[in-house]
Amino acid sequence: MRVSLSKIAVLLFVALLASPAMSFGHGAQRPRRQVAVTFDDLPFTGDGGKTSLGELREYTSKLLRTFAADKIPAIGFVNERKLEREGEREARVAVLKMWTDAGLELGNHTFAHASLYRTPLAQFQQQVIDGEPVTRSLLAARGMKLRYFRHPFLNTGPDLKTKEAFEQFLAARGYRVAPVTIDNAEWIFAQAYAQALQRGDRDTARRIADEYVPYMERMFEFYERMSVELFGREIAQTLLVHANALNADHFGRVVHMLRQRGYEFVTLDAALRDKAYEHRDTYTGEVGISWLQRWAITRGGKFKKEPALPDYMQQFDPAGSGSQFKTAKD
Repeated sequence: MRVSLSKIAVLLFVALLASPAMSFGHGAQRPRRQVAVTFDDLPFTGDGGKTSLGELREYTSKLLRTFAADKIPAIGFVNERKLEREGEREARVAVLKMWTDAGLELGNHTFAHASLYRTPLAQFQQQVIDGEPVTRSLLAARGMKLRYFRHPFLNTGPDLKTKEAFEQFLAARGYRVAPVTIDNAEWIFAQAYAQALQRGDRDTARRIADEYVPYMERMFEFYERMSVELFGREIAQTLLVHANALNADHFGRVVHMLRQRGYEFVTLDAALRDKAYEHRDTYTGEVGISWLQRWAITRGGKFKKEPALPDYMQQFDPAGSGSQFKTAKD
């Protein structure tokens, strides 16, 4: 039987459309995406200081098991003041050591979570120095160096002169700034979740957890679109979340959602090899924001309002800080 070349071409095209790589219908392949997962406020936060030492160990173990099970090379940013609770310092350092024992990297988040917007430069620099000793020692024991700094509140200073002076200080001490592209109001969910657990309200805790993952997916969708608008492609993203009970219990669900969206989990080093992170950022001001927002503003654009909190979560955010510029994070 003779078949014309045109018919062969049509048959090949139909076959390609039916293949997994080219299917655009149900079960279509997601784009290949990368994200570095970063956790702030180690060893723990979001609980109002009410978590017992035993719970702290349990929550940390849960979080680390999630990382191990899903092969997530997370990095944690430390506030060393959180180690200073009377009678618990040695035990809290041991909890922090669980991160390095798991082969994970730690970074500096200042000693006491100070804001560069409100703290004189010299005092803020001392916050960096005071936040180093334990973290540096734990890393050295594993043959690693203290390399990354994360700004509390994502605030990089009140003006460009201060911002640039501080960045020069960091470089002289061997640091690289750890940027964030996927900013979010996870801290509001975490506070409400911890409070629900503390009063034994399991139903509310469950509802908050159920609202958390869809909200995070909306944030990823928002910043994925923004990266395409700015760079014509999706860049390697950097996610900011916190070491808290919410993530200890439910970060695995976030991981599953990101896997479904086609994400590969990479180190912060690997993410920052993306050329997008070489772009200039001149944004300063009271409010800390995503680096994608910063790059847009540096180019002369305006802040793009992020997705609002779910209706159910509005009750836990009376100041509205999770639906616009965020003026505080835990």
